[in-house]
Amino acid sequence: MRSYNRKFVGLTGTTCVGKSSVAVELAKRFGTTVISADSMQLYKGMDIGTAKITSEEMQGVPHFMLDVCLPNENYSSYLYQKNAAKIIKKSIVPPIVAGGTGFYFNSLLYPPEFGGVSEARHQELLRVMIFDGLDKLCEMLRQIDPAAYEQIDLSNPKRVMRAIEIAESGGSRANGTQTNRKTAFDCKIFVLQRDRKSLYKQIENRVDLMIANGLVDEVKTLVDLYGICPTSAFQAIGYKEIVEYLSGATDLNEAVQKIKLNTRHYAKRQISYFKRLPCTTFVDVDDKTIAEVAEEISLQLTDFMHE
Repeated sequence: MRSYNRKFVGLTGTTCVGKSSVAVELAKRFGTTVISADSMQLYKGMDIGTAKITSEEMQGVPHFMLDVCLPNENYSSYLYQKNAAKIIKKSIVPPIVAGGTGFYFNSLLYPPEFGGVSEARHQELLRVMIFDGLDKLCEMLRQIDPAAYEQIDLSNPKRVMRAIEIAESGGSRANGTQTNRKTAFDCKIFVLQRDRKSLYKQIENRVDLMIANGLVDEVKTLVDLYGICPTSAFQAIGYKEIVEYLSGATDLNEAVQKIKLNTRHYAKRQISYFKRLPCTTFVDVDDKTIAEVAEEISLQLTDFMHE
């Protein structure tokens, strides 16, 4: 008998491919739970702009790794790996790990070898971010770890700072993508994908819906509560653009167009990253219902879930 569960099912893909809904359907079919793998859905109060699943949409399926910290706090991928791995190990049935943050899957499969860093150095990097900007941090990373520079999400300050910290400790953020390392868990990862034209149309519609559902008010509430913080939450797509609008740097229409453009660019980076993940199966979702996509995936999981 296993001392702890060593398996999970990964469900990832770009924004607007139906990950949350398919995850719920799979969890219901196999009697398991869902663990979020979205770096922005970790933050409390960031619901509309992250398309966070609602209690009603969960349909009674337990969800983990949602709303675990405040937007004025940073939550590292190291912490995500540590806490999500604990949930996986305690699961009776392999859970569904669902979300679009590709590096979270990598961190679960290849746990980072470098955990902490001196608080003094972390504060130094924060000051670089505040006074010199993200471009300066990216250039620092390019100089000391070119491989990581080519692989991580350079629009995410938290990721860039963490990569610098690891490189300065003698490691490399890029090591997690090496296929010659033994994985910490057995897994099957399904990447949901749409035709590019269809995807971009879905992005346009989703951003418009977010604005209609009150994204501006959501961001204003966060700014009123926390100010504009040098944390990852306030650099998230959909939030940083609205912060610019609220500060008078742009008008609302321009902010909305920036959100759409930045989301499309992020989707391109996601697609490139997913191709490097191990254990992946790509699933087309165009012209399929949620139930049809879940059925297609379920047929490939029967033995895996019950071995």
